[in-house]
Amino acid sequence: MQHPGRQSRPRERRAAIWWNGRSGRLLLDRARDMLPRWIERLQPETILQLGQPVFWGLPPGHEHTWVLLNDGFALPSDEYLQAYGVCEAMPFAAMRFDLVIVPFCLTRMANPQAVLEECWRVLRPEGHVLIMDFNPGGSLSVVRRWHLWRRDRAWPWLRPFLPLGRLRGLLEEQGFVLREGRYFQYTVPGLRRNAQWMELVGDRWWPAGANAYLILAQRRDPERPLVGAVRSFKVRSGRQNVRSEAPVAYVGPDTENTAPCPKKS
Repeated sequence: MQHPGRQSRPRERRAAIWWNGRSGRLLLDRARDMLPRWIERLQPETILQLGQPVFWGLPPGHEHTWVLLNDGFALPSDEYLQAYGVCEAMPFAAMRFDLVIVPFCLTRMANPQAVLEECWRVLRPEGHVLIMDFNPGGSLSVVRRWHLWRRDRAWPWLRPFLPLGRLRGLLEEQGFVLREGRYFQYTVPGLRRNAQWMELVGDRWWPAGANAYLILAQRRDPERPLVGAVRSFKVRSGRQNVRSEAPVAYVGPDTENTAPCPKKS
């Protein structure tokens, strides 16, 4: 339910209608299938989700402290512990959460860098940020341009979709270590049914044509450098097994040996 006294703006209402429509439901269903597995791997104790409806109600079997920052775009069930605010200035203390989920929020933000700065601030050392957003190379991007050409006032996504390369650059500038990522959801909007074969074919032959992508990044503190074997970031297709990264340790100020780890032969 909306916050008392908080008026729903027209763009927020249009976004809620789109997420409840067929294209929005297809994308959310695919995100719901993927996200619990990633959360299970990370084992966070405290989770912050920014205001977008990845889950209408918490996922089954969750054992985490799950907080939703509701900025007016989400109308979740009462199961959420909610706070009201804006993503560019989160009303939380520093180093509060183990995981921040940013589902399809950066595209509609005027200043994505400010949102990532706040994510870095509220994350604990070695905490993770999990970002899902629209892919400019997917069929939804073509649909977006068509709606803008028609000057469709019911279309909610007016800003260009955030390219994956630009997002990677913003994360690296903020001091995040890129861990892994993938593309997902290939079904073309407008089909009468969800074409499962497109998910298989897209992962194998055309991953960059997905409608959405996911990136996992980890907070890095300049004063406490991360030590460990970190593979170069690569967007993986869904057919590849998801492997956890090498363990990461902290080097404290009293550590004598600060030489970098030798490369594997």
